[in-house]
Amino acid sequence: MSSPVILITGASGFVGQYLLPALRQRWPQAQLEAACLASELPESLADCRWHQLNILDAQAVARCVNELKPDLTIHLAAQANVGLSFSQADLTWQVNLQGSLNVFNALATLPAAALLYVSSSDVYGGSFRLGRPLTEQDVLQPLNPYAASKAAADLAAGTLAATSGVRVARARPFNHSGPGQALGFVLPDFAAQIAQIEAGQLAGLKIGNLQAARDFMHVRDVVAAYVALATELLTPDSALQSGEAINIASGSATPVQQVLDTLLQQAKVEVVVETDPTRLRASDIPLAAGDATRLRELTGWQPTLDLQHIVNDVLQDWRQRATLNNG
Repeated sequence: MSSPVILITGASGFVGQYLLPALRQRWPQAQLEAACLASELPESLADCRWHQLNILDAQAVARCVNELKPDLTIHLAAQANVGLSFSQADLTWQVNLQGSLNVFNALATLPAAALLYVSSSDVYGGSFRLGRPLTEQDVLQPLNPYAASKAAADLAAGTLAATSGVRVARARPFNHSGPGQALGFVLPDFAAQIAQIEAGQLAGLKIGNLQAARDFMHVRDVVAAYVALATELLTPDSALQSGEAINIASGSATPVQQVLDTLLQQAKVEVVVETDPTRLRASDIPLAAGDATRLRELTGWQPTLDLQHIVNDVLQDWRQRATLNNG
């Protein structure tokens, strides 16, 4: 399909800024329909059509889907901050589950549609205690409201595939970072503090649990996986089974201590590090890594950017922000 209609929800978010250009590169003639909340419309609206859409408004979602009749919908919109999911659990459930159901129900009315639902590796939760890279067959045992709401929507996407004509893939990405990511995630949290210390805006670096190991990837690699899965969804004879869950992972876990050490090696000043008890999570999992064999079998995808590259990009981003704040 050379010129598909592709609807992207949550398009103005961190991942969206990388996904939209990647989709344009893959399908130069595609009709890209980008949707986000009115308050999040970007200043630059080039290269795709933007739509104000609150996924909690079921009627608005139905109108949007019926008007556009997308060949493919990539559902990114979510409340993705784990910390916020504790203090705003109701909102998290509404956006991540009910908002997703609104999208799924609208797509089910189309004669032909495909859905890439962006789930999360966090849905595995307690299964990470097995201490090995997890496969898609491992049990979902979410340990926080964010993960639970994503797991529920993940299962609902599987049900959509089983009960409708919608062709579905459930992507389960592991930790990914890059320039533009908000605070509330380990790498930008560290990088922002180091940039502020270098700029004389902060005295010391506060940390949480450094013993945990996570499967870190660059956002560009994860977006490449989304595009590869989107290609499979739009390919009639693809080996992808509708409803399949697909891990997006490097396959190896990097200790958070190593991430911090890599950042500190690049710091331009001496950095004092101190543990902040408020950053220690009760449900912390020692090791979280994924097995992406299925994704490789389907698409040949492999991550291309290593930890050093990720750290460089994120730290440079936060240095620029710190400079702007000093200006």
